[in-house]
Amino acid sequence: MDNRRRVTRKVLRQRQLGALAVIAFVVLLFVVLLAKCTKNIGEGNGSKAETTTTTVATEPVVTAPPETTTEATTVAVNPKASNVKLSKRELFLEVGETDVPIIQAYPDAGTGESDEVWKSLDPAIAVVNASGYITGVSKGQTFIILSFKNYPDIEIEIKVNVGGADTPAIATTSILGEDGETVTTTTTVAAGIA
Repeated sequence: MDNRRRVTRKVLRQRQLGALAVIAFVVLLFVVLLAKCTKNIGEGNGSKAETTTTTVATEPVVTAPPETTTEATTVAVNPKASNVKLSKRELFLEVGETDVPIIQAYPDAGTGESDEVWKSLDPAIAVVNASGYITGVSKGQTFIILSFKNYPDIEIEIKVNVGGADTPAIATTSILGEDGETVTTTTTVAAGIA
């Protein structure tokens, strides 16, 4: 006599679905444990992650007439002057308008904002404060000189053209020619006209 019981298809299907449910539960449990372990490893043995907040101060946007020429570069005698990088070497301002050339690189790692010395060659045309903010006073052209307390022999010139809609601005361009000679061209540009 055969002691084995016969199983119907319905019971067999129920057993298969039960086995699949157990497997799905085990896989879900494994995924949850893996995610929790990964989170603990990311925290680095109980230390908390630091959040850094950076605040950027912006200066007022100052518009200048479009330039049709390239910027002129003044090379100082001291070789460290070539390490000084400015965002602008020439400015076009209206009377009462303010702009600032941003220093992108200093002559030495120990030099900073506190070592900057700014002066205007003609304060009747343009003035500059200790932070390098240049303001047009009256129509004309002058130079702002940037030097450093640590390097008094470095002087960087910034040409400032102060004008109005009725006053033409003069733009000077210096380009190194093919023969190694510097070619300087002067262009009269009506301020405010593209």
